[in-house]
Amino acid sequence: MASTTGGFLLGFGLCLLLASLGASTVLGQYYSQIMEWRGEVEQIYHITHSPDYCSAIDALDALSPYVTRIADALPWIGLGRLTDYIRRIPRAATFMRQVYDLSESAYYAIRAVEVAPTYLQYIMFLGSFLIIIGIILIVRARRRAPKVKEQ
Repeated sequence: MASTTGGFLLGFGLCLLLASLGASTVLGQYYSQIMEWRGEVEQIYHITHSPDYCSAIDALDALSPYVTRIADALPWIGLGRLTDYIRRIPRAATFMRQVYDLSESAYYAIRAVEVAPTYLQYIMFLGSFLIIIGIILIVRARRRAPKVKEQ
C-alpha cells in the first residue's frame, strides 16, 4: 500500500513540477512584454469603469429603442443632416459595452500575470516535496517487504 501511495505521489509530484516548469518558461518569455502594457490597460480600465462612462452607456441604451422615431422626426424640424448620426446610437452602445467588457478582461489578466510567478514557484516546491515524499514511501515499502526465500 505504501508503495502504491508513494508511486502516486511521485507521479503526481512529477506532473506538477513539469507543468509548472513549462508554464514558468512560457510566462518568462512573455512577462516583460505583457507588463509593458500594464499602465495602458489600467488607464483604459479606469476610464471604462468610471461613473461617467457607465452613465453614457446607460443613456445610449435608453435612447436605442427610440432611435428610429427620432431619426424620422429630425427632417421635420430641419435637422435631417443628423439622421445618420442618430441611427448609430445602438451600435455605439454595443461597442462601448464591448470595450467595457474587454478592458475588464485585460485588467484581470494583467493582475493574474503579476501573481503567476509566485504561484508557479509554490507549485514547483509542492511538486518537489511530493516527489521526495513519494520516493521515501517507495524506499520504506521495499525495505519492509518480506523477502522471499528461494529454494
